[in-house]
Amino acid sequence: MSPHTAFQVPLTFLNFTNIRDAFFPSSTVLTSWGLSPDDNNAGSVIGLEDGSVLLLRRLEIQETRSSHTKYSSPRLSPAALSRTSLTASRSNSPSGSHISHISPFSVTQRSRVVSGITSEQVEAPKNFVDFDSEAEKLKDLLKGRGPRERTSLDGKAAVSAESKPFKKKMKEPPRSMLSATASPALSPLSVSAPPSPSGPSQPQISKEFELVCHIIPPEVGQGHRVSGIELLHSNELTAVLQQSGNLAVLSNRDGKCFTHVQIANTNLSSSVRHSQYMHDVWLWTHLRSYVAGENILLLASAALAPESVSTSLSDSDEDSKDRCRVVLLELCTSHLIGTLEVKLEPIGQWYCDGLPQTVGLHYMEDQSFQFYSLSQDGRFAIQHMHISPNVPTVATPTKEPQESHLNINLGALGPLPNPFKSKLKSSDDETAVESTFKTNRVRLDNASVVGNISSKDSLFEYNFAPIGDTLKGVGWSDNELIAFDYVNGRFTSLFSSANFDVFHAKWLDSKTIAIIFEVFSSDTVSINGQRLAFNLNSDHNSRPKLLKTISISSFDAIEFLTACDLLTVDCNQQITRFSWDEESQRSPKDLVRNIWHRSKSVQKAVANPVKLTSLLALDLESFVLGGSDGHLRQSSFLELCEENFSINNCSACSDWALDAKIVSLHLAKNDRTNVQYVVGGGDDGSIAIWSSALKLCARWIVFTTPLQLIAQFPDVKGAPLRGAVLCVSEDGTIAVVALDGFQFLFVVPGSPFPLQRVYLGEDNLLLAYADQRARLWDVRTREFWRSMSMDKAEELFAQRGWTELYFFTESCIPVLMTISPSACTLSLDLNSFISDSLLVIKNVSTNRKQTRNILLAREHLRSALSLILTPGLNRDIDEICFEQLGIKRANASMGFSRDGFVSLYHYSQPEHCWSLSGNVSAARALAIVALLRALSVFEELSESTNTVTAFYATGLAGPVGSAYKPPNLAFLARRWFESSSELRHSVRLLFDAAVIRLTDEETNAIVDEWQHKLPCLQPAAEKETALAALSLFLCGYLAADKYSMLSASALTDIVKSISMYLHDEHSIYRVLAIDLCSRGFHVWQHYIDALEILRSLFSLATSSKKESINAQNVGAQARIAILHIASTNTPLFMTTLGLDILNPTSTEQRKSVMQIVAFLIKKARDHDGFALDISFRPLILYSNLPKLMEAVVKSLDPNSTSNRDAVLDTATEILDHVVKTFPTIDFHMPSQRLAVGTSEGAMVMYDLKTAIRLYVLEGHKKRISACSFSPDGRRLVTLSLEESVVLVWKVGTSFVSFFNPGAPPRQGHSGSEPFKTLSFNVGDAGNMNIAETLEFVRFEWTADRSVKLKIRDSILTFST
Repeated sequence: MSPHTAFQVPLTFLNFTNIRDAFFPSSTVLTSWGLSPDDNNAGSVIGLEDGSVLLLRRLEIQETRSSHTKYSSPRLSPAALSRTSLTASRSNSPSGSHISHISPFSVTQRSRVVSGITSEQVEAPKNFVDFDSEAEKLKDLLKGRGPRERTSLDGKAAVSAESKPFKKKMKEPPRSMLSATASPALSPLSVSAPPSPSGPSQPQISKEFELVCHIIPPEVGQGHRVSGIELLHSNELTAVLQQSGNLAVLSNRDGKCFTHVQIANTNLSSSVRHSQYMHDVWLWTHLRSYVAGENILLLASAALAPESVSTSLSDSDEDSKDRCRVVLLELCTSHLIGTLEVKLEPIGQWYCDGLPQTVGLHYMEDQSFQFYSLSQDGRFAIQHMHISPNVPTVATPTKEPQESHLNINLGALGPLPNPFKSKLKSSDDETAVESTFKTNRVRLDNASVVGNISSKDSLFEYNFAPIGDTLKGVGWSDNELIAFDYVNGRFTSLFSSANFDVFHAKWLDSKTIAIIFEVFSSDTVSINGQRLAFNLNSDHNSRPKLLKTISISSFDAIEFLTACDLLTVDCNQQITRFSWDEESQRSPKDLVRNIWHRSKSVQKAVANPVKLTSLLALDLESFVLGGSDGHLRQSSFLELCEENFSINNCSACSDWALDAKIVSLHLAKNDRTNVQYVVGGGDDGSIAIWSSALKLCARWIVFTTPLQLIAQFPDVKGAPLRGAVLCVSEDGTIAVVALDGFQFLFVVPGSPFPLQRVYLGEDNLLLAYADQRARLWDVRTREFWRSMSMDKAEELFAQRGWTELYFFTESCIPVLMTISPSACTLSLDLNSFISDSLLVIKNVSTNRKQTRNILLAREHLRSALSLILTPGLNRDIDEICFEQLGIKRANASMGFSRDGFVSLYHYSQPEHCWSLSGNVSAARALAIVALLRALSVFEELSESTNTVTAFYATGLAGPVGSAYKPPNLAFLARRWFESSSELRHSVRLLFDAAVIRLTDEETNAIVDEWQHKLPCLQPAAEKETALAALSLFLCGYLAADKYSMLSASALTDIVKSISMYLHDEHSIYRVLAIDLCSRGFHVWQHYIDALEILRSLFSLATSSKKESINAQNVGAQARIAILHIASTNTPLFMTTLGLDILNPTSTEQRKSVMQIVAFLIKKARDHDGFALDISFRPLILYSNLPKLMEAVVKSLDPNSTSNRDAVLDTATEILDHVVKTFPTIDFHMPSQRLAVGTSEGAMVMYDLKTAIRLYVLEGHKKRISACSFSPDGRRLVTLSLEESVVLVWKVGTSFVSFFNPGAPPRQGHSGSEPFKTLSFNVGDAGNMNIAETLEFVRFEWTADRSVKLKIRDSILTFST
């Protein structure tokens, strides 16, 4: 988890397309599960030709409600919103702060009831500090009684079941530890969960499938077709293999990617033939799964691509062997409450003489595996396989480098940066697990040929199926079909049959084979399925008995569910189910039913409608849209967000149209003229260049496939390709065009292998391809020089003088593919979008342009919010959004993005948005709350935004119903690590709201399960892992909120982990420890030395550079923590400050503590609260000022010159802030005298020259409200509002003071009475609390002996 990674929010504009109505590429693989009528978790996964995936499930149908659910919420003031604190949901602090266990929002009692949040107050033990005690008495405070313990639960919720190995997808898959949802069921506490308002009725499960999402991997298009799909873990996971070798594990709940690897890059040290085939391209065509104990084995097999080097260079029989590549991967899962950790790693790789479809693993009775393969000449071979255990290597955990986060600033109030440009690839929001295997854990014995298939023809297709302990196989050619099996080490040929036009064959059970024939007619092609059976006791050459013949229409993919059930998906993505009776020879009981078909929505009849085919975001005010009519159009983000926006409504249109659809758009810049151009490509292979005003500048047709990527040569004087643009088509062909004069320069032929990198060195262009070879071209003569291996190319790079060209993938939207749904999808980086918007909004407007930019930023926030909100759940909330917040209705759908995989969802009802999974709910709720918080900056909107925030954070369970999936705690925790400060507070609000709804049993279950992953319990190599930090986050914040629920051992482990991260200067999770110190200091102080925590925070707060402050800066976070601890644990905090100032271990420590004091007083003087809504007020320091000031004065001891010089500047800063903030303290510069008033009525006089206390003036009987020196320093006036009296003291130096040092000056009469006593009466104006005296009471001297006293609006003049 790297800090401050982008929070990408995919937004699909449904005005242009709808995932439900879109035309998808043809289907290649179909897999389904749970199709029985009573199975509510039934679903289907369809792999597509372009490499993307469709996920379908049965969804709950919500009955139409007669009236919307009512949601009562308070009218909250802006001040109340500013006080919304992360601490509001905590139980009371043992140090005495009294905070009730309420919602993190300032809501009324009625709102709490509706939201299901308890208002019960939990009183914690209190400790008191006597400031007059000696330093050693502080130890007694730290030995206070710890939080009470409660017995934890004995059982755990997560369970797993044994599964028989070697079961295929038509049988019951192995059961999983994965729960039905990605997060624990969060139910409100019983004391605060009254009957919900009238909500939706009980939902019903749809019998037909609904398209849940379209999953788009990072690499799609030509050469990336889905070739294999396997269901895993009780159908909760799906492994998807692309032909290019990308293997991903996806969730069947919401399409989220858990992990993915590129198996084509597998290079294990024991791979014997790997070096021989390193320049070849493999087509990964088959994927199989096997259960191996607690883990799952995935076997992927590939064949050499026809254009590979090895295929073209050797045709001999010997060289044609070992043309099948096999990679074995191990899938390990660990299920913790709220998350599923998935680890996928290759453990073996080898090459064999066989076909990809004829290799696999066979499970033996001794619980071992055999690897089988069938060669092209019909030899069936077996090899015993041995897998060595995984011995983890002790290594230093890799620390992810911080991203170079794109944070463009075009001026404080200028145009906003483009939040749609993609950032560098971010880490997973799940725990990232890196595969760093360098050894082959798989060992194969020598091959043993156990059988041979004799055939009249050369069989070219095979299908194997493990059925029980028997491996069944069937092979076919144009004229023949052969069945065979392998059991107990014996290979048997079952029968051979002459069949024509066999399309596919498959074993369904031990005695049944399904055969699909192609039937040709004069004008149509149909496919008939025949179901055949035979008796194993019959002769091998006997004819099998025909049981059933059914007719099915043409299809793209087919799946046999049982011996009486099959599914097909046709070219229109229509899924049809064919069922028949087992006993009947004919088909009276046959059933043909469509279980899903693409929606045919009713659209307005428009002649030749223009469709959006590509999109380029320049900034928020400038979007370039490519249309199917060949025109470019210009629009803005606000226009795109309008509900009825059409591409024909754009403000500008290009002058000329291309004779093709514009399918790609990119941005290029002429550095010489500083002019930007739009470079686009048509589906006819054309390249076009437009100016920023959409004027067509040039056009060429040079490719046979559309333009895919561009790169720009550097603007180097004298370079042959200075400022030129390199254009790459989908087939790898390269065209170079010059922006100066718009000249077409030359073409570089393509390669069968994908282009990966481009290097420029003087006059040479080096192109690196996926086959590990590079081509060298001379750009001046435009000649091809030579081809070389990548090893030689790396040696060439080492000679310096080479520059890598980077493709502008971030400029084109979409960067994934050009089919309808993704072409109308923007990926909005919410971190950058909100941060940049607030940067503009929070600036003070001084002219019309700045005012316009501020209002424009507000409209951008409103528009983004309109795309993410889910209206229709609550009438009152909808009214607030549309009428009070000014949100307009929009027609968009929010997707989910993770690790480059984008899931685009279809929602037929607003409830479905919150019914997919805890991760999807958390992402949407986080986006909504973050945007609402940004809008709350505007005072007139703060009350409404607070109400809507409370609803989406705590009030969705009622309107959504039983299908509601609450936000996943683990997802929120990960986002906290990766978010900016603006987004992090929203994460905490949602996390607190979810924690409050946890019952005691749920809290204990989560902590019990995650406690074992705490950093202090992990080996050294795993203490800094993301999983350990995630465990500390969850357990730490739950303990801070509900410490009384946890055992002492759990709290001790949590505190040890916090201390470990806090004191490790190299830890990337130090900021987590700092935040937890702030959050749960009232708990941790009972289990650790609280003084050491505070001193560590002091050091971090003052040693970090302020110029590097960001979301992960430990200095900024430490200062926030200090403010919070000072607010909630004032006695202990102030005692620690005093001790460290008076008795520091070093000068640096004293200086550090003095800087903290200056920081605290400065924040008190600012009087405007602080980050994270911590309201740090002057009153926190008020009662401790006398003690604090004495410590500051003593730090200036002139007898210690070095110490005095080290803290002099800081002490001066402290005194300056104190005098300006607190009227009870005054300083006279010429005499270096400091007067400090106390709550007991005494006035203490200090001499800063000698750093000693001179004397104490005791004239008041009650609290002193203010004091002030006369300009000449000879008089001091003190005020006590409670006594309604002003005392005048002589404080100047006299002759008598030389003989009686330390005694107060004589006041003109005997005794210690003041020089003058002046009474007054201002009536009710004098009745004010301490906070009001800091603001409304002041002395102003008009002369050396005349002073004015201001009390609110009253002014009194006294003569001294």
